[in-house]
Amino acid sequence: MLILSILVNIVFSAVNFNIDLVQTIHVEAQNSNGNYGVSDVWGYTDETGIEYAIVGYRYGTYIYDVSSDPQNPQLISDIPGPSENDMYYHRDYKTNGDILYIVNEMTGDDVGMQVIDLSPLPNGEPIKLDTYTGVGRSHNLWIDEASEYAFIENSYPDNIKVVDISNPENPIQVGTFSGNDGIDCHDIYTRDDFAYVSEGWSNQFSIYDISDISDPISLASISVIGYAHNAWLNDSGTHLITTEETDLISVKIWDIQDLGNINLVSDYLGENNLAHNVHVMDDQLIISHYTTGVKIIDIFDPENPVEVAAYDTYPANDYTGYNGCWGAYPFAQNGMLYASDMQNGLFILDYSPKYASWRIGNLYNEDGQALLNVELKSALNEKSFFTNMVGQFNIGFPHGEYEFEVIQNDILLDTITITFTAHESVNESIYLGINNINLGDVNDDNIINVLDIVNIVNFILSYSEPDFQASIAADVNSDGVINVLDIIAIVNIIIGE
Repeated sequence: MLILSILVNIVFSAVNFNIDLVQTIHVEAQNSNGNYGVSDVWGYTDETGIEYAIVGYRYGTYIYDVSSDPQNPQLISDIPGPSENDMYYHRDYKTNGDILYIVNEMTGDDVGMQVIDLSPLPNGEPIKLDTYTGVGRSHNLWIDEASEYAFIENSYPDNIKVVDISNPENPIQVGTFSGNDGIDCHDIYTRDDFAYVSEGWSNQFSIYDISDISDPISLASISVIGYAHNAWLNDSGTHLITTEETDLISVKIWDIQDLGNINLVSDYLGENNLAHNVHVMDDQLIISHYTTGVKIIDIFDPENPVEVAAYDTYPANDYTGYNGCWGAYPFAQNGMLYASDMQNGLFILDYSPKYASWRIGNLYNEDGQALLNVELKSALNEKSFFTNMVGQFNIGFPHGEYEFEVIQNDILLDTITITFTAHESVNESIYLGINNINLGDVNDDNIINVLDIVNIVNFILSYSEPDFQASIAADVNSDGVINVLDIIAIVNIIIGE
């Protein structure tokens, strides 16, 4: 069942977990009077392996060497661009090989798609080629590296212009999405012969066949309530992830395997109730989530997404609003993640992947009584999970070993440690006050052998009544019943299977 939890901002404290800060580059001095100016972020790796972060600011584009000395990123290029008539100073970036392409929504000098040759790095300065003026102001572009086409957001009736960039010194328009195709386009993403267009105030995400680039064919549309902002595929191409940049509207995961029957399978929304953009890498969503910063969601199981990491670039608050994290670039070859924050600059982050895990079971006290409506609060990120009316819990969490406080009616009952295994769902109950129970060691002698089988047989035949701890150890397969299946399970333990 799809559940969207709407969270209310009350007392705020920034929570960062499973992502480490390497360095922050502050650029507030270059921002507008409204304290905006920093926009999108992208990355590039030169032929020697040096990594660069590319970030928009009020007057143009900065390029930083962020890997030669990670603690002291070096500004190596400042590329001026149009900078008038836009409070937010929208700039968008993509690369194709050694060429950087820049579009923006401002007026002023050098309007169009700027083309920058990065190949002289690291020994020489990037070379600015002629700006492509076949487009004017533009909010977004996408580059299909396989075809070497740039898809550039434009205005009606030529909603998206398709430009051949195989020769960066002479880009040539080869197609267009016009009329109702790509109408109100905000963002474009392509893979293989398909384009996924976020159609803004048309409130729909549309899928097109672009095998003939001169004649895009509409295949399907997904209607939404909010502003269709951006979309990205999971690794296998079975699910489309969408954002709507609208208050209280979640990031959504759609099963698109049958374009005639597209289904919403799950969703996610951070504490501030307003997400910006999403990228996908290794079946993890990297979301720039405005005032909550960067959120990373594992969708290994698309129907059960799990938040596995977060870093708050905007620690002032988690209010809904267009402040904070604009972009998050996860594709650097050095494992770093670059995040741009409109007010606070460029963040160089270190993220070692954490993977989703699930623990399902019942929570009992030391007397074997189910604990109903009890809170399990994580020490890692302060997230809370609750048992239901029969004491059952279902926790999705990053893999690893973590402490949880067990709270009932605002009273701390216990602090427990729960182990989560990467990309596995474990069904195992938790018993407060009873530690280190070894399933199968029914007589508690620290050895699992035939004597434990005898005990289980006696329990089954009612020759003896197990105490509470023995009953737990005897239920080897954790199905809540002591029977012949537990004998089979304990035999497998003994023979090492």
